[in-house]
Amino acid sequence: MQNRQLTNLDLPAPDWVELVREEVAKGRSIAAVAAEIGMPRPSLSMLLSGTYPAKLDKVSRKYAARVFSIYRAERLCPHIGRGISLATCRENALAPMSTSNPEKLRQWRACRVCEFNPLKEVT
Repeated sequence: MQNRQLTNLDLPAPDWVELVREEVAKGRSIAAVAAEIGMPRPSLSMLLSGTYPAKLDKVSRKYAARVFSIYRAERLCPHIGRGISLATCRENALAPMSTSNPEKLRQWRACRVCEFNPLKEVT
């Protein structure tokens, strides 16, 4: 039995890539979408076809937040790894520290150091 290395085609696409696919499926050109999100057109083309040669973590860190902001009016939550509404982000940031729910405590801690924390924008 041969060990085959996984490719980007074998892995589920991140939410932000699906948003970009939806924009292209609406009839917009890859070049227009790439320009809008600030990504080189050849990179976006390879990403959408599943032939992007690098791991998706670096490209996700660079473009995911912008894609969520443009196409969903959402903010990428680094803690949960997906887009959330600005209202949900604010609710999470304003929530009191939970001592009884471990997940809420992890979210609370993540919000305190998050670059997107809306409370940091006020100060």
